[in-house]
Amino acid sequence: MKLSIIVPVYNAEEYLKTCVESILSQSFQDFELLLVNDASPDKSLEAAHALERQDQRITVYDKPHGGLGDTRNFGAQRAQGEYLLFIDADDWLGENTLASVVEPTAAATADLAVFNFVRENESAGVSRLSTLPIDCPSDRAEDNQKMLEELLGPDAGSTPWRSVEMLGSAWRRLYRREWFLAHSLLYPNEEEVMLEDLPVSIRAHFYSAKTLFLDVPVYHYRFNGNSLSTRYRAEKMQKLSRCFTMTAEFLKEQHAYADLEPRHLAWYLRNAGHSALVNVFSKGNLKDRAGKKEEIRGILADPILQRAAQSSYFQNGTFADRLIHRVIKSGSVEQAYLFYSLYTKHLQKNIENQ
Repeated sequence: MKLSIIVPVYNAEEYLKTCVESILSQSFQDFELLLVNDASPDKSLEAAHALERQDQRITVYDKPHGGLGDTRNFGAQRAQGEYLLFIDADDWLGENTLASVVEPTAAATADLAVFNFVRENESAGVSRLSTLPIDCPSDRAEDNQKMLEELLGPDAGSTPWRSVEMLGSAWRRLYRREWFLAHSLLYPNEEEVMLEDLPVSIRAHFYSAKTLFLDVPVYHYRFNGNSLSTRYRAEKMQKLSRCFTMTAEFLKEQHAYADLEPRHLAWYLRNAGHSALVNVFSKGNLKDRAGKKEEIRGILADPILQRAAQSSYFQNGTFADRLIHRVIKSGSVEQAYLFYSLYTKHLQKNIENQ
């Protein structure tokens, strides 16, 4: 069997049929489809079994609730195919796109393949193709190294890579199964580690002997701007800190961190500190002004963030980089409160118009 497709299922009753039908209708047919129900409280399990009865390639598993990472790991450990593909249950595949990824990846005997996706904002009726600034198809080692660097942190200035979306997502890749398991590419618990697929993607590119980059819009990602703008994530800074630390410790063990640390600290400034400060002003945060200031004070006191703020990495960066760096480096709760309260209002308007 060439491919195992793993779909973690949790409260996905509304979307599961669309996802599964996009898989079953592919011209490429040499696959098994594992629907792994993570103790969904809705009728997802019944929907999965109904689909299972329609096609012998579908196998349904029902497991105790463990989160998205645990569910992906569960499926990978039971898969039988030569390659692995993860698909979230509320997303879907483009028409007849599997063959144009699986076949060249197998022909190249690649450990890993990376492909494009389409960002679907159904509420706004807008679709947008997300590509990589790589001359595809490519299996050049330097492109894999560049991907590893970009996963670790942003370029110091404005480059095409700065606008790439969802770079570390588990579902943007095809993995050779034996290689994936041999390197213990296990997803952490997203309740403890935010962006739980990012450390795994970094390890995957580090270990890959050959990575194939393909200009194929395989995946359709369902974007929900409303949830992004209203959902408050408690302990966001702590969970992003764990994401950072997992990768830093891994690369230190591999003696591959020294040259990459400034870039990784820049990631922490932008993707942990900045993101956590934006989160303070999420509509879902019910704290009063004093409570929000206390939360900001805790974020600014984070020792890794303080170290990142002392870096000169962004001294020639974009205007946004330099402004964010300046606010965070100031350590001023009042300045951060004023800046991020205004910034988040502006961000909310942009999300609503996307």
